[in-house]
Amino acid sequence: MNYRFKEKVSIVRFPAGFSEEDRGVKLGCCENFLALASLTSTDSYKNDVELAFVKKSDLTDIVTFTIEKCGTDGVLTNLGDVAVFNQDTLAVGFMFDWKQYLTTYGEGVYTIKVIFTISGIAGGYDWGVYDLKTFSINSAANTIRVKSTFDSFSMSENIDFSNSNCLTTLRLNGYFGNPQDNTEIKQLITKGRVSQKTTRENLTQYELSTIPLLVMFTRRLRFQLLNQDECFISDHNKTNHYYNLFDKAVVLSESAEFTYRTGSRLADVKASFGDRIKDQKSFYNRQ
Repeated sequence: MNYRFKEKVSIVRFPAGFSEEDRGVKLGCCENFLALASLTSTDSYKNDVELAFVKKSDLTDIVTFTIEKCGTDGVLTNLGDVAVFNQDTLAVGFMFDWKQYLTTYGEGVYTIKVIFTISGIAGGYDWGVYDLKTFSINSAANTIRVKSTFDSFSMSENIDFSNSNCLTTLRLNGYFGNPQDNTEIKQLITKGRVSQKTTRENLTQYELSTIPLLVMFTRRLRFQLLNQDECFISDHNKTNHYYNLFDKAVVLSESAEFTYRTGSRLADVKASFGDRIKDQKSFYNRQ
């Protein structure tokens, strides 16, 4: 007699931040993410946003996001927007609006935490620590900001961002600019051996480069470059040839290059981007 039977069971996964083992090399006690916001302007490039998200294992799991300020007792009110995952019922998230925190609680060091209860087991971890400052030419000096929106399935995160409202920003010490036209030229030679333009198009390329970064920054940048569907980059370097690179709509042109420094835990990042809107074109149009 066959007594075998099949039963379906759910695999419980606990969300967890990456906790590094101590190998004797410290990352640095003051290396926090920089967040800027403006009390007087609603310009996007002056006001940062942080998206925190988690994929639950079951609908009954409980996940909450909290934020605290150094020197202030207790948990603060979540200010911003709930992340809406229309294609993924197990994904949850919150977009913390630093402009609202600057207005309500002021400058300071803030910590975003993930708190969860899964199968009756409670836990939590720090999503990130942020130095919130008022936006100014000086506070933004020598930084770039990468703003990304998400609207596709992420296999790396096992989250479907399709038809979601998710966006986030990341501010780094670095440089963005140095556009090269990369002009494509098509000419026609007439019967009279005269060269005549048919089309001419600039396929502009921009360079992004960072100072040596710790893994906490490269991990966030990698996430954005892999999963973003729209990318907007701003530059705040006084030596830039152009001073109008604010929320420049671009697309990643090729794989980013990570150069790891021997004898340290630092890495330099370089990446190339092209214009998202490719309208730098002229063509022969004689009627």
